[in-house]
Amino acid sequence: MMVAGSVVLTYYSGMLARTDDGVEPGPPSGLPGRRTPRESLPSLPLRPLIAEYTATFGSTWAPVTRRKHADDFERFTDWLETQELPVTTESLDFLTLVDYVGDLRARPKVSGVWRGAPDALARSLQISPAQTLSANSVNAYMRPLRSLAIWLVDEGLLGVNPFRRSRRRAALNPLLPSEETPTKSATLHDLRALERGCAGEGPLDLRDQAIVSILVTTAARNSSVRLLRVGDVDFERSVIRFRRAKGGKTLELALQPGTAAVISAYLERGRATLLSSSPVVSDDPGWLFLSHAGGEPRPLTMNALSLMLTRRYHAGGGSLRCFGSHRIRHATATLLVNNGMPLEEVSRYLGHSSTMTTRRYAQQTPEALGERAASALARAGLVAG
Repeated sequence: MMVAGSVVLTYYSGMLARTDDGVEPGPPSGLPGRRTPRESLPSLPLRPLIAEYTATFGSTWAPVTRRKHADDFERFTDWLETQELPVTTESLDFLTLVDYVGDLRARPKVSGVWRGAPDALARSLQISPAQTLSANSVNAYMRPLRSLAIWLVDEGLLGVNPFRRSRRRAALNPLLPSEETPTKSATLHDLRALERGCAGEGPLDLRDQAIVSILVTTAARNSSVRLLRVGDVDFERSVIRFRRAKGGKTLELALQPGTAAVISAYLERGRATLLSSSPVVSDDPGWLFLSHAGGEPRPLTMNALSLMLTRRYHAGGGSLRCFGSHRIRHATATLLVNNGMPLEEVSRYLGHSSTMTTRRYAQQTPEALGERAASALARAGLVAG
C-alpha cells in the first residue's frame, strides 16, 4: 500500500461505532472483517480518499491529466466548503451533485486567453461578451468525480454510485450533461493558408514546415508531434512512429514523400542551427523539433506549438481567430472520409478505439453529401443524369 493509502487505512481503523442495535460494525467493504451494510457506511473525509485515488492511478496519467484531475477535485471540494457542506463521502450523493452541476452551468466561460493566468476571467470578458460554461465543459469537470465514485464503491467506501442511471433514458444523466456541437474543423483553404505562412528558408521556417506537414498528413495530436524523437522517423521504411499517443498507444503511420522531403530539409539545414544556438552546452537530447526559447535544448511546449500554428496561419492569410493542431486533425479526417477512405480505416489512422469517436471527427461536408446524393438520385431516375 502506498503512503497515502496507509494514512487512509489508519484513519479507518479508529472509525468503529455502535449502531442502534448495539452491533459494532467492522471496517468498510474491501477491508477484512467488514460487517457494515453498504447503505449505512460511515461518512469519510474526501481529501485523503482523493489522495489515495490519485496515488493509486495517477502514475498512469499524463502530466496534463494529473493537473486536470487535481483542478477538478479542488473545484468540487472548494464548492462544498463555500456551500458549508461536509467535505466527506456524504456529499457524493445525487442531489448534492445536481446542485453542483447547476452551479457549474452558471459559471462564466474563459476563452481567448490562457486559462492559467490569475486575471484570465477579466481578460476574457474584455475580449468577448460573457458566456457560461457549455454542457460539454461541465461534463469534462464531472468525469473525474464519476471515476472517483466508481472507485469508492468498488472499495466499499461508498454505498451507492450517484452517477449510475438505471432507469429509462439513462443516457440523459443530469450529472453528465452533454450537447452535440459542431466540431472546430478547417477547410482545405485553411490548410493551404497555414502552409503559405510557413514559407522561408530559416531554421524556424524549416522546422515549422516539417511540423505542419506531419500534422496535415497524419492527423496526429499536438503532444504526439512535439515529442517526436529523431529516431522515430524511419526514412527507409517510410514510417513515423508516435510513441506517446493518447491512451499510451504506439502508432506507426506512413511517411508521405512530401513530408519526408521537408523533414530531411529541416534535419540538414535547420535542426543543427537550433541545437548550436542554445547557450547551454549539452549532449543532443534527441528531440526532433527543438524550441528556440533559450536554455537547455528541449522540445516545444503544448502552448508554444499552438501559438506557432496560429501565427503561421494568420501570416498565410487565414481568417479564423485560433488555429491549433486539433483543427488540423478534424480537417484531415474529414477530407479523408469525403474522398473515399472508409470510416473504419480513418478510425485506425487516427488511433481511435471506436468509429463512434471518428464520426465526430470526420463528418461528411454538405458538398460531398450533395454530390453523392445527386449521383444516387440520377441512378434512381428521380433527376436527370
